[in-house]
Amino acid sequence: MKRFLKLTLLVPVLIALLSACGTGKETPSGQPSATMHPSVAEKMAEPKLVYKDDRFEMKLNIDKTDYKAGEPIVYSASLTYIGEEESFTVWGSSSAKVVFTLTDGKGFDMEGASTDDLVPMEMTRGEAMEFPFVKSGGYGSEDPDAAFWKTFYSEKELLLPPGTYVISAICNFSLSQEVVVDSRYDGEVHTTVTVSE
Repeated sequence: MKRFLKLTLLVPVLIALLSACGTGKETPSGQPSATMHPSVAEKMAEPKLVYKDDRFEMKLNIDKTDYKAGEPIVYSASLTYIGEEESFTVWGSSSAKVVFTLTDGKGFDMEGASTDDLVPMEMTRGEAMEFPFVKSGGYGSEDPDAAFWKTFYSEKELLLPPGTYVISAICNFSLSQEVVVDSRYDGEVHTTVTVSE
């Protein structure tokens, strides 16, 4: 019985010790992080520069995907209403109808943020609306990478450390004012960019 009790106490200790072991991957501050999330690896393997359905066409506009460290990455998304009506109104945040995200899948994450208000935006059939890349997100003062993120968000240009990243543009609106949760539109485009030394 004592031996069983010792084993029962030993197992949680071993699990805790193994959980504390790093993977060798590092965040911007050099701290260990988890391995790449499978959904990020899938996006890296399969860029999607155009999303189209019977209502909207969304495009990711980027001239190239290979950059040198210190070279600004410039891109945008365009959204065109292509439905049957002459115009269509969508409802979403006043700060961003399209949100941009950026990740390396290992610890570098700009998840995108917007206000939670709900304002209309009328779209005319066939007229593309351009949404230039905008940084959005946040970090806590206790974050070990706080200094990195402070610099990152203070720079207007998108400058990334060497690595491979998925950049995405995601629709941030609903198709109706009445039932916002059930009418959320899920358009997304993404590609992979590589930054070398």
